[in-house]
Amino acid sequence: MMLKEITLWTTKLRDGLQLAQSFYESHGTALPKSIKKIAFVGMGGSGIAGKIFKTFLDCKEGISCITVDSPALPASIDSQTLVFVVSYSGETWETLDALNDLTAKFIPTIVVTNGGKAAALAQQKNLPIAFLPASLTPRSALGYFLGFFGGLFDLMHITTGKDHVTPWIVMAEKYIPLFVDPSYFKEFLDLVNGYDLFHVWGVAGDSGSAAYRATTQFNENGKTQACFNAFPELCHNLLVGFEQFKTNPAIIFFYSDFLTPHMTAAIQATSKILRERRVILYKPPVFGDTFEDQIFSMILWADFASYYLGKARGVDVESVKIIEELKKLQKNSGIK
Repeated sequence: MMLKEITLWTTKLRDGLQLAQSFYESHGTALPKSIKKIAFVGMGGSGIAGKIFKTFLDCKEGISCITVDSPALPASIDSQTLVFVVSYSGETWETLDALNDLTAKFIPTIVVTNGGKAAALAQQKNLPIAFLPASLTPRSALGYFLGFFGGLFDLMHITTGKDHVTPWIVMAEKYIPLFVDPSYFKEFLDLVNGYDLFHVWGVAGDSGSAAYRATTQFNENGKTQACFNAFPELCHNLLVGFEQFKTNPAIIFFYSDFLTPHMTAAIQATSKILRERRVILYKPPVFGDTFEDQIFSMILWADFASYYLGKARGVDVESVKIIEELKKLQKNSGIK
């Protein structure tokens, strides 16, 4: 089921675009104008679309963007901020706590969800709601999220007429037929299969959001202990941990072709040191001629790579039993 699900990127991106259009037709006149501050509130897979679009919005002058992966709202979120509360299930307690806080402070808020308590609260408070279509798992709903935000920000002129989504649809149509052949990932799987833990690195301001998404996919699909870190900050502390080890560490290092000369030189120097110490270092391929397209190609690649890694490890790619166990314990502890 999961393999079929991750082949549906084009459908989900298109559905997300259509959702943005219908949402804007219903709510566009009531949305704030001349937006200067945007915040995304969401946890786990539901928060990743915000991290991705923050990467793009940070490149745009005149827009301040933050992501919140906590029930506690920063004081900088105020009545001049447009907040997107994102929860696929609508049941995430951290996000619901933040949503209650937002409504109490009368901060402009849009709820993006498939239903649950988030939808009920939004309806009670008369907040705009974008209802996502159903998906096999919350993590496989990212196409809907990206299509929706890309389409909405275009309609709201936040991205000044920049169409992110159509090129992603074209890329998905081109590369999914390549990625559905497991032999494409043979080199990668031969390198990392057998590792229960590996590092996933991204570059701050570049591939960080895509690398974080890849980490969550390797966690949930591959059932590996994949840990995310951001370059170049990791060079100032984490790198020391690679001086001595009993088992050669494995690193998956994501970065685009749009780095500054200093960043490129820093990556080359770091890679040289790691290889000299026999660290297993793998750079996934990137495709596309624009920064946005290359970030999307990393996301697409990681979806399939994590699926095939899970199959190679003989795990249940779809289920997340330990998370379901945690939710039950939290509920029994009084968290609703």
